[in-house]
Amino acid sequence: MRYLLLLLLTPGSIQSKDMLTRTQVLMGTFVHITLHKKNNDALTKSFELIKKIENALSTYDPSASLAILNKTHNIKYDPYLAEAIKFSKSYYKDTDGYFDISIGSISKDLYHFGEEKTYAPSKKELENAHLDIQGISIDNHHISTDENISIDLGGMGKGYATDKVAKYLQEQNITEGIIALSGDIRCLDHCEIYLQSPYSEQTFAKITSKHSQLSISTSGTYRRFANTKEAHHLINPKTASQGREFVSVSLFSRANNAKIDAYATAISVMPKDKALAFLKNMKDIAFVIVDKQGEILFGNIETLIDIEWLSYKEKVTSPSITRNSSTNSDIDKSLIHPDTKNPKTITR
Repeated sequence: MRYLLLLLLTPGSIQSKDMLTRTQVLMGTFVHITLHKKNNDALTKSFELIKKIENALSTYDPSASLAILNKTHNIKYDPYLAEAIKFSKSYYKDTDGYFDISIGSISKDLYHFGEEKTYAPSKKELENAHLDIQGISIDNHHISTDENISIDLGGMGKGYATDKVAKYLQEQNITEGIIALSGDIRCLDHCEIYLQSPYSEQTFAKITSKHSQLSISTSGTYRRFANTKEAHHLINPKTASQGREFVSVSLFSRANNAKIDAYATAISVMPKDKALAFLKNMKDIAFVIVDKQGEILFGNIETLIDIEWLSYKEKVTSPSITRNSSTNSDIDKSLIHPDTKNPKTITR
């Protein structure tokens, strides 16, 4: 099974034969980077950069900085980890606490998401889990946490890595290409993507960017779960229970990928009215959301993207969707919401 299916097209000024795409398994997912063939050296260095970030933010690798921090609660200063935590604290404030990296005390310590075996914690264990982002401290020499806190950067880490690669390529004066870490994508130039239904292989929307440097992040509740599909990995830090209102959230912006990655995570666990109010105030972020009823909600698209609605035969009430045209069945031309499998499983 392929876990990431996408088609991203640069403008006609660049012919596909002049572009080179390479893929590696990093940060627990498939990483695709497409650049002009003449930039092959930059491709190599981009993957090397992601490996360095993985060595800082991973909880899979016991030698990674974050894995050591979660075990010992005190490590020497790591610049990538420190920056990711600082960003995360600002996203915590932006989202009124719905994005909280101390969720690792539940997602990692109780459910063991990302490991080969997951568990179903009891209600008492969930109630007793300690979350406190203020219990994470950084100074010039060390990063530390309270003894009963574990950090999970899965809600922004891939977006953070995407930003770092985009910045590196910008420094090399490379302005054409695509960076894709699962559901976190940066189009250096204009691009197109197809959104795939969370319920089937139908594609329901064609998205065309209006600008270069478009950031895309998508989050879904239906691919990573413990003993049941209801026990998925997107957990409301305020209630220690799974988000139920949305099955997929796709955001588009010219802001950093890390930011909208974190926002997509937070929106996925917010109450519906709060999520929509949050998005309404974020005019620089376009959104396409599929809620638990199968309804497609979208907005803030005018200055960022164009949407062409495709035929969609499932339970959808959005009036903007044409139901009479034939469904685009070419699932290779789609962005499926992010795989969240164990990296060892992906490798196999």
